[in-house]
Amino acid sequence: MMAAHLMRPRAGCALHGALYAATAIDGVTPLVHATPGCGVQAGLWQGVGGCGVSWPTSNLSEKHIVFGGASRLREQIKNTRGVVSSEITVVLTGCPAEMIGDDVEAMAQEARDAGDEVLDLATAGFRGSAYHGYQSFLLAAVERTVVPGPTRAGLVNILGPVPHQDATWLAEIEELSRLIAGVGLIPNPIFGPFGGLSSLRATAQAELSVSLSPWGGAAVRALDDRFGIPWIESAGLPVGAAATGALLERIVAAAGEVDDAAARIFIDRERQREAYFIDRLLETLYRQGGARGFAVALPSLHVGGIVRFLNRTLGWSPAAIVVTDNPPAEHRSTLEDDLPVVHYSEDDDEIAALIGGSGAEILFGSSLERAVADRLAVPLIECAAPTRRLSLTSGFGGFRGGLTLLEAIVTASEQA
Repeated sequence: MMAAHLMRPRAGCALHGALYAATAIDGVTPLVHATPGCGVQAGLWQGVGGCGVSWPTSNLSEKHIVFGGASRLREQIKNTRGVVSSEITVVLTGCPAEMIGDDVEAMAQEARDAGDEVLDLATAGFRGSAYHGYQSFLLAAVERTVVPGPTRAGLVNILGPVPHQDATWLAEIEELSRLIAGVGLIPNPIFGPFGGLSSLRATAQAELSVSLSPWGGAAVRALDDRFGIPWIESAGLPVGAAATGALLERIVAAAGEVDDAAARIFIDRERQREAYFIDRLLETLYRQGGARGFAVALPSLHVGGIVRFLNRTLGWSPAAIVVTDNPPAEHRSTLEDDLPVVHYSEDDDEIAALIGGSGAEILFGSSLERAVADRLAVPLIECAAPTRRLSLTSGFGGFRGGLTLLEAIVTASEQA
């Protein structure tokens, strides 16, 4: 059976995902063992709010493809360790290096024998999407760089949002960290300004791990297998007070010694805050058309939470639900729980056909849905990459995420 081709996929390759993850951890330096274009494409893929193109690379040329690039990698590892100040160098392979059979593991082992901490990871594009690269990076980091340590009471690992590939990843991690701290626990985000290599290494000392998407599942299971850390899996990011409160209650119940009364006060205050703001918007939402049929084309991190918020909080009806990141089959039943028919597609043409024939009155997706939104003459809310919306501090998850979504809906509807 021949593989089907994809039109305008919205995620880069495995190299991109691993590269995004490595650049989001202070103390880790990625080294791309591939041709120059592989690293450049990773940097250009996301555009607004992207991760740039500042990382070491072996810059394989035609000569290395013919005669092998292992010696070039040996040289680049040495140069990188001499110039870039970091604790861990992660060698990430692209398609050319793997197709010609460079012994990357041997080069990394040479560096380790010399006293350098170097991790090698096979991330050729044919191994999967950026989501697979993130998953592979996390799993390798947990299995090969994290060592046992004493349990730190109340420490909670946060996994799931994919740096740079998930458009609002940084805002989502910060909101999740705020929520976990709000119920009296200690967030361990790994990525972002309050993460870093120390947070990665502290994952073995956590009391609990939380995976917010299928792509964090392998890592939380590895932490359980290696260090006995229990974990909770959520069907994507919770959006709004009802879903967020329910997840926090699960976390509090699983985390051990927590001041239940203080946690309850925090959750109730956040629910009260959301209710207050929604009351202020009811007239505007009614004036803009009231309950509407909507379509979503989103990755697994966001799709379930946004659909449930629109349906249960606003009373809107889903006309089409498309999951765009091809999550592993074993996680799909969790994503689909209590949702109507869910479609899975990474192909832009197929996604456009599903949405275009749904009769939706408003769309939630990426900038790739702009054409079908214009054809249907309906508003588009950009919640996923690629997007022209910069989201450093305003994500769609948690208590505040529901209100951010409402702001985007009202604004887009006024402009439509």
